Amino acid sequence: MDNPLIQKLKHQFAGKKILIVGLGLQGGGVGLVKFFSELGAQVTATDLKSKKQLVQSIEALKSHQVSYSLNGHRMDDFVTADYVFKGPSVPWDLPELIAAERKKIPIEMETSFFASLCPALTVGITGTRGKTTTAYMVYESLRHTIGRVYLAGNISGTSTIDLLYKVKKEDLVILELSSWQLSGFHRKKLSPHISVFTNFYPDHLNYYQTEDKYFFDKSAIFAYQHKSDFLIANYQLINKIKNSNIDSTIRYFSAKDFLTPLTYLRGEHNQENAAAALLVNELMGKDREEAIRKICAFKGLPFRQEIIGKKAEIIFVNDSTSTTPVSVVKAIDTFSDGKIVLILGGNSKQLPFDNLISKLKVADYIVLLKGSFTDEIINDLAERFQTKITQPYDRLDAAVRIAYKVANSFNQKTYVLFSPGATSFSMFNNEFDRGEQFNKIVNFL
Repeated sequence: MDNPLIQKLKHQFAGKKILIVGLGLQGGGVGLVKFFSELGAQVTATDLKSKKQLVQSIEALKSHQVSYSLNGHRMDDFVTADYVFKGPSVPWDLPELIAAERKKIPIEMETSFFASLCPALTVGITGTRGKTTTAYMVYESLRHTIGRVYLAGNISGTSTIDLLYKVKKEDLVILELSSWQLSGFHRKKLSPHISVFTNFYPDHLNYYQTEDKYFFDKSAIFAYQHKSDFLIANYQLINKIKNSNIDSTIRYFSAKDFLTPLTYLRGEHNQENAAAALLVNELMGKDREEAIRKICAFKGLPFRQEIIGKKAEIIFVNDSTSTTPVSVVKAIDTFSDGKIVLILGGNSKQLPFDNLISKLKVADYIVLLKGSFTDEIINDLAERFQTKITQPYDRLDAAVRIAYKVANSFNQKTYVLFSPGATSFSMFNNEFDRGEQFNKIVNFL
């Protein structure tokens, strides 16, 4: 039997025309289509991608009633809809969205829509780096110590809205939240009950144009909290946060707040992630020593400074989720106990890269991948590191083979570090596809 919330939503959406903007390949768009078609709505999915590019998502929906509007957006789909659900990376200034807004058509986003209806306590986690690792640390450390715990939000392959079928008041929902998803929270004037802000660095400036606009979207993590809520924030953010009008209780953290070495993860940034996860455990009333033990046992996630193989003294590291210059700097710091052959490059987010250029003196060799970010830095690299950079490669397998050959010549402990520092869209579907391809190439070697 449907729960009362689902019955209410069926009454609201049955027979309504729902437009899903951005079907995508990560599962969110597919989940929205399934959810609203099962409520009895008339669902249309629109995407800039082609049917061939979206075949995996379309195949997952073959048993559902859905119309497709692909290879671009049609204005008529937007202005005739009863509700529009915007995908995270779809810009709010899309002309079709603006036209729908002018006609007073409600525009929603999945995660903020879910959060506005969720009966359970929510823990929201954001940050430029570390939000996924921290979210999983919190989830893994809590899920066997309290009732039902769910992990959703910006998690590839999951459907957040589907949780509305099963989540109850006594449950806990952990939401990883990107800045794009948080823009929907601003519109609903909504923040999680417990919020974690891992850190803040320039990112997505190809989308936001300014760092202030990027931080504004991130700030929805705490902007609408109440006195009974909590914000857990990196000390790095203290100057930004103290200028905000916050009603919730603030707890700051740094790497020094988690001094126990992690069993599987390396680097100061992961000690920071662990410190944040520990504070969440403490707010949930968990025993500190037990929480530390569970956090230390966390094994890490794919494509995040992940050691995927060793051959003699060569260690292959997959850091494909490195899409910013800052993340490359962190990766080099983490693996500085050996020689480093760095595979770097891809498409630009128009981010500052001076710190990265300085840090590259630590790398022993740099293999470049083609892309607009590579074009931005190549003159600086050629001037400063002419003897240890390659030409930009347009094939990842060729780049990996060169990196392996160079690493072999060192005859000592060497990391082949795949930390691109840029987006993947020039050569791959996304950073996860890029990571899978790297693993396949290394396995072949």
